[in-house]
Amino acid sequence: MNAKRRLAFLMTILFLPACYNMVKRDAGFEFQKAPPEVIRFLSILEQRNDAVKSFKGIGKVSVWDSGRSRTSRAAWLGAADGRLRIEFLGLPGQPVAKLIFDGNRYSFLSHIDQQLYRKTCSDPNLKQVTGVSIKASEVIEYLAGGVPIYEHDSVSFESGESGEQVESGGKFVLVFRKHWLGVVEKIFFNESVLEKVEIFRWGKKAYQVEFKDIRTVKEHQVPFYLVIKNAGNQGFSFTVDMHWADINVLPSMFEITSMD
Repeated sequence: MNAKRRLAFLMTILFLPACYNMVKRDAGFEFQKAPPEVIRFLSILEQRNDAVKSFKGIGKVSVWDSGRSRTSRAAWLGAADGRLRIEFLGLPGQPVAKLIFDGNRYSFLSHIDQQLYRKTCSDPNLKQVTGVSIKASEVIEYLAGGVPIYEHDSVSFESGESGEQVESGGKFVLVFRKHWLGVVEKIFFNESVLEKVEIFRWGKKAYQVEFKDIRTVKEHQVPFYLVIKNAGNQGFSFTVDMHWADINVLPSMFEITSMD
């Protein structure tokens, strides 16, 4: 098997995701059950999530585990309804592979051997792509500057890494709990600036997201460096060169053919 076909086989294995559901997420927030000091930060999150719109970007995508890492130039397109398109680029900017989720079906096309792979699923889990158990819709929300909020029964404050209390500023954490699951999510702030999100399943951290180099694009607070990783040192990142917010998307943008 020559080098090009080995690369095509590797990318095929990497980019075929599993299709199964994770913990259900809330459509909104439990304001009535939150302490008064929590309300302001829930409002910040709600405003960020309400502002999430369709977008596109270009930059680099890196994927790593404990033994190796891979980085590729890439272009991506995300729709607020959960559709996703990522194109991996070679030199000089020609597509090497692309993955597309159109809302009903996941597709992967290798331009090296012109092989098309498809799988029907709803909001695919990208663990086989990235090593991290995360849904496509969540990646879209994070890239757009939003934060998925998992189903919860209560929200509380904890002091952050600095140990400072809420009223004196500094770092602190919003903690979301579900009665029969315990902690399901933590959202870390430095004063009013979002820094990190941790997602938990059955008491164990499933993954964390770090928001870095946050910039304002059309009034959206967008991370230009987004790092997502699990407890096993597997993860992926987006380094954003350009981000276009509030774009119009058409169904044709999420279509794929074997000759695309």
